[in-house]
Amino acid sequence: MEDNLELIQITTYMDLGRYEKEWSAILEENDNTNPFIEYEFVYNWWRFLGKEEKVEIYAVKENNRMIAFFPFQSEKTWYGYILHFLALGDANYMDIIARKRDIDRVIMFVFDALIKRKKSVVFYLHGLLESVETHSKLSNYLKARNMKERYSRIVTPYIDLDNISYEEYMKPRHKLHGLDRREKRLRALGDVQLQISSATEMDQVFKVHQKRWEKKNDTSGFSSNRKQAFFKYLAEQNDGKLSVRLSTLTLQNEMVAFTYGFACRGRYLGYVLGHDSDFDVYGPGRILVKEKIKRNIDDGFHKLDMSIGYEPYKLEWNTNFDYTRKTVFSTNTFRASMFRNFLWLKEKVFSKIRKHYSIVIFRRNTIGKLKYYFRNKEKFRFWKDIWKNRLQPFVYEQKQYLIAKMTVNEMRLNSHFEQITLEMALSMKNDRKEILQKIYNGYKGYYSTDVNKVFWVNENVIRLDDIEVVVNLKKKSIYIRDWENENLKQILSFVQAKYRPKFIFVHVNKRDKKRVQLLQSNEFEITERLSYLRVLGKKKVKKEVEI
Repeated sequence: MEDNLELIQITTYMDLGRYEKEWSAILEENDNTNPFIEYEFVYNWWRFLGKEEKVEIYAVKENNRMIAFFPFQSEKTWYGYILHFLALGDANYMDIIARKRDIDRVIMFVFDALIKRKKSVVFYLHGLLESVETHSKLSNYLKARNMKERYSRIVTPYIDLDNISYEEYMKPRHKLHGLDRREKRLRALGDVQLQISSATEMDQVFKVHQKRWEKKNDTSGFSSNRKQAFFKYLAEQNDGKLSVRLSTLTLQNEMVAFTYGFACRGRYLGYVLGHDSDFDVYGPGRILVKEKIKRNIDDGFHKLDMSIGYEPYKLEWNTNFDYTRKTVFSTNTFRASMFRNFLWLKEKVFSKIRKHYSIVIFRRNTIGKLKYYFRNKEKFRFWKDIWKNRLQPFVYEQKQYLIAKMTVNEMRLNSHFEQITLEMALSMKNDRKEILQKIYNGYKGYYSTDVNKVFWVNENVIRLDDIEVVVNLKKKSIYIRDWENENLKQILSFVQAKYRPKFIFVHVNKRDKKRVQLLQSNEFEITERLSYLRVLGKKKVKKEVEI
């Protein structure tokens, strides 16, 4: 049978365009749901991102018709060649394009031909889903040829939309990470809407993503200058079996979260999820995922693919698991075998690291911040901005605070302050994230003439965020923070008239003798001493109650 097969190498995306009909017909017959092997993705990836890459797509021809395609990239090295699936780093899944009935014989034909042609070669094949039979067919071939197979695997969570009731599914998840509370507080800021957006919103999507990842280690490069045109173009093409679904969560018509995903024959794959970092505490990404699940059920999708990875939010939302393999094998030459073992060892180490999310966070956040500082080193002074504010507190930090209480005996004259409105908070250019976080934590902000000088009042808790202390307040009690921004007597006069409290609490740095004396002169008494110590990241808080 193999005598009738012919191997054709496709080396330009223009040449690939001649085979669109055959490529798509194979996937249609297979009822393919992998968006990354659809013709539209492969062709446009090559056109936008692969021009400088050594792309080698091999087609199998039989009786004047194409029956299979193998999408590879090639690199010539000291040990011979390495062949891997194209779009490594951009396509989470990849596969051979062949009808199910042909897969065994085309695997044998193509790999035999490539090994004969290249002699010393390492195959490094990412993105092979274990729910698809290709990986097992490939294993059978390697056993038949007495070639060693090495592989690593990564979890691939998904939601089986056909077998869930949305209401039952959401019951245990409503309070996950305070989802209900976060959504309620986000909606309290203004009108929140989920929208299926058009490609015209892509520029704003990129801005939100860049802001989110500015100080983080972004390995996807989704909003990089090099990739923007590619992802934007895909979002504009919605007439094939592969289409981009761009969903956005807006607050007062401002985009606060988005998801860029692919729809392919009943499967939705969430490719990139992002949100405006000013709204971190409100969890807009989780709110968007919740709304997206409901929308996908309503739209008749069978599966919501969370994509590869151990991110906690994926493991919280999923109902089922798949696994994705990176398979490595080579010819039996010494140099190729040595490099094959090196690649496998590297993947084995990385696959174990990925399971420890704390290491992933360190690489993403801490290393990302260091890279950000080095990229923008002219803007920062090492001693003040990096050592004093970032590194030194991790190595050693000690803080001592006093909690002071005033018992209100008589009403003082009222002073006038304006309240920070939600509209003002959302329009703030500086410190918006900090202000929104205070509002989330139950504070109300007030100012007199200068909106940059705000004090905050909380009726529920005393919250010292920098040492992670939260103390519940009793009824008729309030806590004032950032009172140093205004005249203390005027503040006390205002809050007594507005809130009519029985007790007023504040905190002050123990070493700030001037402000301690100011509090005492205004009838405050010290009720608690808090000591905070951090050595090499380990924290300890000690409370001492005054008698």
